Amino acid sequence: MAHQKHIPVPKNTKAFICADCGAVSLDVNNICKVQGMVLKSDWCGVKGSKPPKTCLKKEHTERWQCRNCGQTSVNASLLCDPEQIEIS
Repeated sequence: MAHQKHIPVPKNTKAFICADCGAVSLDVNNICKVQGMVLKSDWCGVKGSKPPKTCLKKEHTERWQCRNCGQTSVNASLLCDPEQIEIS
């Protein structure tokens, strides 16, 4: 299997943020409690929580975390240097 190059989305990409865990997602259906919508530039590069918070409802457990700033996302493309993490 060929290694797929990571391509981050532009800074003006809109994403939904979860009020429970703080993760962001391109799809509103991949978070439990919508807090609102942000642009990638609003949170990308701002220090996030390490370790990341878990999904309180344990429904949306696939997570990526940025190696640079620690932000958590459901979509790797929302992060500049994503690393897939396991959250139980």
